[in-house]
Amino acid sequence: MIDLSGRVAVVTGSGRGIGRAEATRLAAYGAKVVVNDLGVATDGSATDESPADEVVSEITAAGGEAVSDRSDISTADGGAALVQRATDEWGRLDIVVNNAGFGRPRMAFNMTEAEWDDVIRVHLKGTFSVTSPACRWWREEAKAGRGGYGRIVNTATGLLMAGGAGQSNYVAAKAGVMAFTNAVATEMAPYGVTANTIMPSAYTRLAAIGWRSRQHREAAAGPIDAGDPVHVAEMVCYCASPEAGYLSGQTFQVRGGIVEHIRAWEVDRLAERGDRGWAAPDLAGEIPRMFGAGAKPAELPPKEWQQEYQATGTASTSSTPRTDTF
Repeated sequence: MIDLSGRVAVVTGSGRGIGRAEATRLAAYGAKVVVNDLGVATDGSATDESPADEVVSEITAAGGEAVSDRSDISTADGGAALVQRATDEWGRLDIVVNNAGFGRPRMAFNMTEAEWDDVIRVHLKGTFSVTSPACRWWREEAKAGRGGYGRIVNTATGLLMAGGAGQSNYVAAKAGVMAFTNAVATEMAPYGVTANTIMPSAYTRLAAIGWRSRQHREAAAGPIDAGDPVHVAEMVCYCASPEAGYLSGQTFQVRGGIVEHIRAWEVDRLAERGDRGWAAPDLAGEIPRMFGAGAKPAELPPKEWQQEYQATGTASTSSTPRTDTF
């Protein structure tokens, strides 16, 4: 059983969509939740809406505990204020879910500097702005002998594996989130804190921007509603639980009833010359083979034939054979 009773969680961008599902499901498993949301539109512009208050009402009506928060997590002061809200309210912090974000899709050749900076500021810097003070709090607790539990769940995107045309600012920020998460997982391991990344797939206001709207509506016609954010939220609740204490520095994509473990930044293929480096003309013939074009690389000349090979591009057939490693 997943039991988060007594745990305190902060969830950014939790007034709507995936964040809302994350906050309500964490509360359903017993966590006390700080619901953080500025109530902005999908492009980050200000509105008069207060969705965080609605989520708090929903949680408390179901018997849970929650408070709303309007800190701007894209700033260091705002991130620190959010963490402080949790510790002031309940005296502890156990779970951080960084979900806040908005979209400003534009092809790179049309994108403005502000559209780039604002998306990076909210998605990437915002993740740092909350994570950093949370890590300081956990480290201080550990040094005082009271630590040993912390869960960070950050949000990336499956568009990283699909090219993300028109979303260069968004996917750049999310790739940064993945790399940041992996680094934090290593840094915080001595303190009992884990950090993992979720690539969520759900039909939300943000997903409705552009081509993804039809994709999610079609997916919702299956035996389960694959566009329902609850599927993502359940995975987040697992990562936030004691049962996932062994799991850190990992990325998962959640699509309805499918959970996929994503391996990033691993060596796939290699071409090696231990006796000399590669020249550009050699690579012109070698690199295509790495992607299945043609046979395996030809035998390489031994050291005694290097000068001849570099001068003429050929080597004696009497050379001792050597095969490249892939």
